[in-house]
Amino acid sequence: MDFFHLCEECDLFDEYSTALTDDSPTRPLCYNCARDHGYYECIDCDTLISYGSYCDAHVARAGYDELHEYSYKPEPVFHGIGPRYLGMELEINVPLGDISDRAADAIAALDGLGYLKEDGSISHGFELVTHPMSYQWALESFPWELLPVLQGKGCTGDGVGMHVHISRDAFAGPCHVYRWMKFIYRNASAVQVLARRDSDYAEFDSLERSMVKETCKGERVARRSLAINTQPEATLELRVFASSLDPGQVKAALAFADASVSYTRDLTVADITRRGAWTWDSFTQWLLTHQQYSPLTHDLEGLACAC
Repeated sequence: MDFFHLCEECDLFDEYSTALTDDSPTRPLCYNCARDHGYYECIDCDTLISYGSYCDAHVARAGYDELHEYSYKPEPVFHGIGPRYLGMELEINVPLGDISDRAADAIAALDGLGYLKEDGSISHGFELVTHPMSYQWALESFPWELLPVLQGKGCTGDGVGMHVHISRDAFAGPCHVYRWMKFIYRNASAVQVLARRDSDYAEFDSLERSMVKETCKGERVARRSLAINTQPEATLELRVFASSLDPGQVKAALAFADASVSYTRDLTVADITRRGAWTWDSFTQWLLTHQQYSPLTHDLEGLACAC
């Protein structure tokens, strides 16, 4: 019972209870009662507060200047040869009390390639966001060693996601976007196995699949929480992936984003209707002749062996 506290409001014991620190006298409240009274947890610990993002013990610590609000969006800096650029958003859980130190680790390793943001879907942690990168540049120049370092210090990708933004300039036009979106939607089950996630935050909706043509023509605006978010002006956001601190899995996600755009670029009606080019088997056979996507091929082989 040492880890439980008696809530002053509801007289129930709760392991998430903690003393409040604000202008009022400290008192213990359980998580639910605290939320009902307008309190929430400090981003860096389990202290419940009624103002700001951090409790007094953490607000002045180094590293928080680098943790931006969710709405933060700097001018993009492009890396590699375009026009097909990828922007990664990797949600990372961080142990209580470690956000400042882990933010410092990430910022030092990124060295200007990306930045960190708060995200309401992460209980304790941050979202690592990169500037736009070409796929090959990302393989060669992203600080992949950062991911196992963070994992070794207790960080995880459990229960959170990874999104990949693909520049709209990477597509030959609305018909290419249509072929790409239809390919993703038609292979939802295979994509979810690869992505290691089936989430309401990245939904494969049957109605949206049937309305892809109208979406590509700009005749409707689909909701953001779909497998493909078409709302951004300059990108299409592939939201399907589970977060991971395994470099191989993250590389495979970037490879799939890039490869799927390349694969669907020049598909013809004959390819689709006579040769089954929209099938997953056709895509994976194509991958075997494009060695630059070996991280994806290796990941798919591992998943097949695990099944």
